[in-house]
Amino acid sequence: MKNASPILIENKINCCGCAACQTACPVNAINMVCDECGFEYPVIDEKLCIGCNKCKNVCAYIGGDYKNSPKQSFAAVSITTDIMNSASGGVFASLATEFINRGGTVVGCAIENINQKITPHHIAVEHPEDLQKLMGSKYVHSDTAKILEKTKVLLNDGKRVLFSGTPCQVAALYAYLGKKYDNLFTIDLICHGVPSRKMFWDYLNLLSDKYGTVKDFVFRDKRRGLTFVARALCNKNGKEYNKYIQYGESSYYSYFLQGNTYRDCCYSCKYACEERVGDITIGDFWGIKEQHPELFDGKHKEFDAEKGISCLTQNTKNGEKLIEAYGKGLSLHPTTFNKIAKENKQLLQPSLAKGDRDKIMCIYKSDGYKALDDYFLKQAGSSVVIAKLKAKVPLWMKKMIKN
Repeated sequence: MKNASPILIENKINCCGCAACQTACPVNAINMVCDECGFEYPVIDEKLCIGCNKCKNVCAYIGGDYKNSPKQSFAAVSITTDIMNSASGGVFASLATEFINRGGTVVGCAIENINQKITPHHIAVEHPEDLQKLMGSKYVHSDTAKILEKTKVLLNDGKRVLFSGTPCQVAALYAYLGKKYDNLFTIDLICHGVPSRKMFWDYLNLLSDKYGTVKDFVFRDKRRGLTFVARALCNKNGKEYNKYIQYGESSYYSYFLQGNTYRDCCYSCKYACEERVGDITIGDFWGIKEQHPELFDGKHKEFDAEKGISCLTQNTKNGEKLIEAYGKGLSLHPTTFNKIAKENKQLLQPSLAKGDRDKIMCIYKSDGYKALDDYFLKQAGSSVVIAKLKAKVPLWMKKMIKN
């Protein structure tokens, strides 16, 4: 007699969309299907399901406990890579470069143009010249369905792997693997929450209608400063040009920063706390000047707040090994977890929506992204014009005005 199919999702707050269940299914009975807001959830084909429950056994969000208390905390910057190509202080770039140079494989989120669609997904990189794909922030859900199995194959083949992702993605990898690998190192990112890939695609379609087909997208371009300026590579009438977008003029960006467009689980995230999943945790060290004024006394030239400074916590013995073995290109300044968490609230608690999330998602669900953008523009009013002007100001001019 055939076993009954398990119930995977009883409440959406218990699913982070990692696709570990889909990957673990031995008969390919699970597909990730978008709901009305574009968020992906697993759906079981009961005709194919054999009731083995492997899908439930690898669900880290319901089960699994991979939390570690931070052992050491640092302000950190890379002294061997170009920080301007990284989101903050270049910690990931420095560690990943050294890891690859010594024969390892690095896994992280890339945004690639696949079949004319700019797609955020996790990939494995083995050559230094490909690392650029993994650098920089991506404020959107990344597809990890294929990378979990690939990572397992790499580890079983004896490859050293450095895996980077949101805490729930790192936990998903651990649960899928089912055992500890000495050749695996993990980095979890300080995460606010993630909008759906569908919403991101709808936003890019809106940009394409306004400015020409978007061929590439960078969420944070430091050539316009650290204040969240995106860059879209657009093609209009056969000519390519960069369109800079300041967060205040962008419905997608503004709603993201306000916490209004995340997955349901993000607002009760079990990983938004001091205990961390990864071997190390990295992110922006917001408020660094207030927490460590001594770094800006003119004697620490490598710490430049205008270029970005990272925070780093070492959470496990494996994290200590990672820093010692591959962190030669980092300048580390001791700090405390509390100082890092002062302006990184997601290290203490899940994100809270700062606006009317229900209304925002209702408009998107019923009328589409264009209607949502119109609603944003109406609410924002003249502040959009100011934001557009700010996006046009080059970094050197911003520094001159500030000084």
